[in-house]
Amino acid sequence: MSTLPTATQLCLEAAKRLGLEASVLDPEYGYLFELRKGERRQAMLGGRSPLNDAVAARLAEDKHYTGMLLERADLRTPRTTRCLSREHPSMASYRDRAGMTPGVAFAKELGYPVVVKPNRLSHGRGVTLAGDEGTLRRAVRAAWQLDAIALVQERIDGRDFRLDFLDGRFLVGYERRPIEVRGDGKRSLGQLLAARDPRFADPERLRRLTRDRRFRQTVERRGWTMTSVPPEGAALSFDGPIQNLNGASTARIVERIPEGLRQVCARAGEAVGLRHFGVDLKLEGLDADPARAAFIEINASPLLSQMYLLGHKEQALHAQMQVLSALFA
Repeated sequence: MSTLPTATQLCLEAAKRLGLEASVLDPEYGYLFELRKGERRQAMLGGRSPLNDAVAARLAEDKHYTGMLLERADLRTPRTTRCLSREHPSMASYRDRAGMTPGVAFAKELGYPVVVKPNRLSHGRGVTLAGDEGTLRRAVRAAWQLDAIALVQERIDGRDFRLDFLDGRFLVGYERRPIEVRGDGKRSLGQLLAARDPRFADPERLRRLTRDRRFRQTVERRGWTMTSVPPEGAALSFDGPIQNLNGASTARIVERIPEGLRQVCARAGEAVGLRHFGVDLKLEGLDADPARAAFIEINASPLLSQMYLLGHKEQALHAQMQVLSALFA
């Protein structure tokens, strides 16, 4: 069981607590499994559930279309334009309007810095903050290596929240924050990181962190490695405008939100047609005016793996149990 993906482990434990039967159908990799309640059977892929219909789930994968739907619902989103790749086969019908000209013009009008990202990827892959036209052009070309469409977006300041919902009810969430450590003259940088965030007690996750560009640049400027012992009082912060839990960020759990914010987020899910969803938003704080919440993107069937690995296992399991209960209701 320990070799299964975290998302699968979480679902199987939640199913057990609910009295559901479960079978892993692909033990080699562990992502495909089946849940049963009496005669009812449901195939599952990792933590993704079929509570959302196929169109809504597909829309949520498209950041630009999601933003259009949220705007129609009078919700705040970053101002955005698209840059279509001339080289991608799927853009053959749009070559007359493809290229990075829209993004360059948009950035000149809006003012730098701007955010550049692939339209359909997740986990922060390919996301860049561009402070000038040269960086923008390089970032768009890099995004085209990952997706046929690159987005150029307004940068929005504020605290960075992920909040998960089911049928308009708040499940659980977290606030992304930069990892910060302070040397004690005794423990290595790797040990300090593991003490700060339990995910980094796993050597593989620690190795993955060293591949994060922001982390690598910050550490290399000090001339350190994971085995270096920072002097007592030496502080290291991986602060930056883009926080990503697959990189140099950690998180603080959010277990309750104000009713006004819940209502605004529920409207976002309704606008895209989602039952089970997570919103990534920027806001000065949870008690700030919810009308000021800026919706960066929406995720269909959000995974609870990060929450589980951060040490909040009971909260993650409780949320997962609610999702599975809705599935078999």
